[in-house]
Amino acid sequence: MSEFISAVKNNVKYWWLYLLNGIIFVIAGFIVFSNPFSSYVLLSIFFSVTFFVTGVFEIIFAVSNRTTHKGWGWSLAFGIIDVVLGFILMLYPAISMAVIPLFLAFWFMFRGIGLIGFSIQLSTDKIPNWGWVLVGGICLIIISIFILDNPALGIAAILALMAAAFWVTGVFSIIFAFRLKGVKKEMKKLGIQ
Repeated sequence: MSEFISAVKNNVKYWWLYLLNGIIFVIAGFIVFSNPFSSYVLLSIFFSVTFFVTGVFEIIFAVSNRTTHKGWGWSLAFGIIDVVLGFILMLYPAISMAVIPLFLAFWFMFRGIGLIGFSIQLSTDKIPNWGWVLVGGICLIIISIFILDNPALGIAAILALMAAAFWVTGVFSIIFAFRLKGVKKEMKKLGIQ
């Protein structure tokens, strides 16, 4: 229990770090919103590097588990493909910028199909409100079709989601910081420091 109290004390003591973190995220959201092209270029570079690094880790996983994992060859093959794709996308950022909306569209499509399948399972199990999951899956598929038809819509969606994610993260971090500050005041009143 004393470790828990010590952890709480440390978090409360440095509540202002959460506030600073939140402010940085809110500012990052405004930067993404006000400089969409630069943000999209950085996102495409991040996308390429992520592909490359994921491939490297998958290759390491496959090779290190080749004696215990029967399907290690598939992991190795997917890792090599990710490394090659990541390397190509890093060399040619324009390709990466063109691929991201398509990647998002297919991700939305597969997620939508998954939600529709899940809603059918909920329906057969007689779970109430399964229709909302079905509607969500259909909406994701419709959005994916719009993005495939007009990739610029995908770029706008990506940037809007990125800015919104920064803003939401920042706002919740700021709220958490002020809650911690309140806990710090209460702990002072109780004589816990």
